[in-house]
Amino acid sequence: MTTLTAPPTTPFTFPSPRDSPAFFPPTPPSTTTPLLTTTATTTTTTKRKHSSISTAPQPPNYKTLINTSPKITPFEKKVYHLLLTIPPGSFTTYALMSTHLKSSPRAVGNALRKNPFAPGVPCHRVLATGNSLGGFKGKISRKSPDGVGGVDALIEKKELLRREGVKFDDKGRALGTPFRGFK
Repeated sequence: MTTLTAPPTTPFTFPSPRDSPAFFPPTPPSTTTPLLTTTATTTTTTKRKHSSISTAPQPPNYKTLINTSPKITPFEKKVYHLLLTIPPGSFTTYALMSTHLKSSPRAVGNALRKNPFAPGVPCHRVLATGNSLGGFKGKISRKSPDGVGGVDALIEKKELLRREGVKFDDKGRALGTPFRGFK
């Protein structure tokens, strides 16, 4: 069996009188000690929080993107900000939006057709009066003459709404009451 022995210890000497503990005045008992403890705890907690943050990309701040985009007209900015108030699983109509904006449904539709932030700025949540799908991506429900048209775009719009929880009847109209709680 091997016996372990501790190395010989020598007393530590300070290199200069200024470095000795006698140079520093004694620390009186202080009420700041809990504050230091709290600060240390906070720092430790903060470090733990930061170490567990995912490096996954964060979703863009659409309000800032809308406000800072130089190619968007002031009316389009109003329309896009209004879209951000429609909660997921809800829908509204072009007419309700235009009434709120004191505009026309066609102007709202034109702004939605140009939406550069879709689907993050949810233009798919806007339906025609009577809760029919209306248009999407500048396409309407009729097929265009070149064979490329609204059918595929409307299937995509309907699917986006379904994923958010909107239900449809057998004629393709959304069930429920359109959202009117614009701010």
